[in-house]
Amino acid sequence: MIQEQLEQLARLKEPEARSKLIRTLVGEYARSEDHEPTEIERELFSRIVLSVFDQLDREARYELVVRLAKTDRIISDLADRLAQEDHELSEPVIESSPVISQQALTRIARNGGNDKRLSMVRRDDLSEEICDTLIARASRNVLHVLLDNVEAPMSVKGTLALLIFANTEAEVLAGIANRALKDPDFLETLNYVVETNCPLVPPPLKRAIEKDELPRLAASMSDLAKEGDIEVDGFHYSRHEASIQISNGELSFDAILRTLFEDERMDAAIWLIGRKINLSDDVVSDTLKSDADGAIMRLMLQTGIQDKTYRDFLKARCTWLDRSNRTIPDLVMRYKAELKKPQYAAAFKETQQAALLAEQQAQKKAAN
Repeated sequence: MIQEQLEQLARLKEPEARSKLIRTLVGEYARSEDHEPTEIERELFSRIVLSVFDQLDREARYELVVRLAKTDRIISDLADRLAQEDHELSEPVIESSPVISQQALTRIARNGGNDKRLSMVRRDDLSEEICDTLIARASRNVLHVLLDNVEAPMSVKGTLALLIFANTEAEVLAGIANRALKDPDFLETLNYVVETNCPLVPPPLKRAIEKDELPRLAASMSDLAKEGDIEVDGFHYSRHEASIQISNGELSFDAILRTLFEDERMDAAIWLIGRKINLSDDVVSDTLKSDADGAIMRLMLQTGIQDKTYRDFLKARCTWLDRSNRTIPDLVMRYKAELKKPQYAAAFKETQQAALLAEQQAQKKAAN
């Protein structure tokens, strides 16, 4: 029966007739619960639907979503195509499809609307890369749900970004406290950050971790006022989303560093630089305060940052130390020239390759 319909579909030219036949075909394919389709059958069915997808009316596309979006009876290419539809049609696919690809989810995290991001954020197969992107780009309501999803892995970079937000936003601080109570791995990351004296850790959170008072902190923030600020251990936090955003919607070392410069958090930038090149905060701070432009440049070259980030660093340093910014263009040109030298070009390439490797490993982990 299905074979005859496929043959008929191949002969049809009218879009309306094709849509009607696809709806019938989808219904029969989905109802055949007593027969698990083979890989060949999944491939054949999905390819046929994809070949006429742009000609299908909304009713036919809706039939596909309702009957097959949450199953493994279609291939990734078809699930990915369905995910490109408007939110009403794509939501079941994005939220529950077992065959949607990590590439499609990454595209949604980067460029999708927050309605689509909210649909995907409860999934249990999100990679660190996707979570990092959501933290950097998504609205706060998406971020709160992500924090509540203990299956969503939190990288060190992602945790640092969350701490940046938590310094001014009560709801993010509450989400971090609640997540730490439920997720031992996340709590371990927070402990590492606290132990290394990261200036980004909000004082109430640091105290709660050190004194084993996370339940108290979470409880104290569980009923946030709908308007106005909230006071926690003498520190004031806004309930509303702060203006702080991660630079360029990314969570690279450069992006986090630029964000700290923009927020005039040189203390946190020094901490981050020290962790990157394995130097104490005092050594980094003393070097950056000195008049030795060459030593400062060599130190920053070790971090592998781009010349644009170095320019932002110099501007922040001038503000920090109340210095003139007249030499910045010349110093940036020198930095760009140094970046091309073999020793630094290799270090920069190594940094980029390490980031790529981490991304690939996260994708592989998610796929498994």
